[in-house]
Amino acid sequence: MRNGSLVGALLLAAGCSSGGGQAQPEGEGGSGATVGSGGSGAQASGAGGAGGGGGPSCAEFAMPTDVDCAAPIDGVLPVNLRCTGLYGNFDQRELACGVLEYKPAVELWSDGAKKRRFVSIPKGQHVDTSNPDAFIYPEGTQFWKEFSVTGAGGALRLAETRLLRKTAAGWVYTSYVWSEDEKQAIQMQNDFGVEDLYGTGHTVPNRDQCKECHVGRADYVLGWDALMLGSGAQGLSPETLVELGVIADASNLALTIPGNEVERQALGYLHANCGVSCHNDLPESAGQKTGLYLRLEASELGSVMATDAARTAINKRPAENAKYEGLPNPDPANWYDIRPGDPSRSLLVARQVLRGFEGQMPRIGTHKVDETGVEVVSRWIQEMKEDTYPPPGP
Repeated sequence: MRNGSLVGALLLAAGCSSGGGQAQPEGEGGSGATVGSGGSGAQASGAGGAGGGGGPSCAEFAMPTDVDCAAPIDGVLPVNLRCTGLYGNFDQRELACGVLEYKPAVELWSDGAKKRRFVSIPKGQHVDTSNPDAFIYPEGTQFWKEFSVTGAGGALRLAETRLLRKTAAGWVYTSYVWSEDEKQAIQMQNDFGVEDLYGTGHTVPNRDQCKECHVGRADYVLGWDALMLGSGAQGLSPETLVELGVIADASNLALTIPGNEVERQALGYLHANCGVSCHNDLPESAGQKTGLYLRLEASELGSVMATDAARTAINKRPAENAKYEGLPNPDPANWYDIRPGDPSRSLLVARQVLRGFEGQMPRIGTHKVDETGVEVVSRWIQEMKEDTYPPPGP
């Protein structure tokens, strides 16, 4: 399926968000491949980070003395990415010992940007995974996400690196924008973000946009849970994290998305792109008032129809706050969140394809349609048969 076929003729439709820096209180807490996309290996070694132990290649981190490592007036994190502990050898991009590289089983859509992800858990500390739906991270945890985008001549270039750090006061966060020569990355020092970075079309989100997505998770981090680290993830798995000493027990993390391959891909995509950030029942989440909940919960994986995505979307009329501007048919009576067998009247799909209007999904940091994601969700809806699913609403 490509724009012009089902995307252009039948559809017009939905997905979800991104991020940027200040402290958030404890308890507060967004780009898309299908389930099973590939990634890089993990690195873990030496003193100071997740579990210690051996690893491919690392260099001990030492705070630089030749660059400004102070925090700007409007923030609490260092001005320079070199000062955050990601790299032991910045010039060679050699990870600091104790920093782990990973890739989740499903990714949030970010206009096709190439991403690398890294995490550091303080040595001797554990991530609390007793609730597989809501991990709790120890103070000192850091997550980085690096974006590379297509620049002049079609070559990939570094765009930004986002950082989340948990402190005693809560989570602090920011974005580091890479220089045009890619030799340094400096913290974005205002609340405005960056549109069309270096003419690549990439958007660096502002801090409020970061918060809008991340408060939809109980402890702020979006890309780590039992499903994100499960089948299809690269670099880290629950079992690997136990070996590294990052988590104490993985016995409750062996979760499986229900259904056939089409259903698993669609549910996994909606979980990662919509559910973990916005469309869940957490009071702080941006999509809570819609009543459309797309996060996969450990207690609801017995069948497809037991999931929130099925129970809150199939044959349900959109909430009163739904936006219809830009859709081919703006009449609310035309739409269901999901109408079985009919992607053309499923608002979930219509928002995925919509761009340039308030109702587009993801809402933030995307200008391009994720055609693969549209195809995954549309195929699931198209193949909903009445022997398993309810008949379509009128």
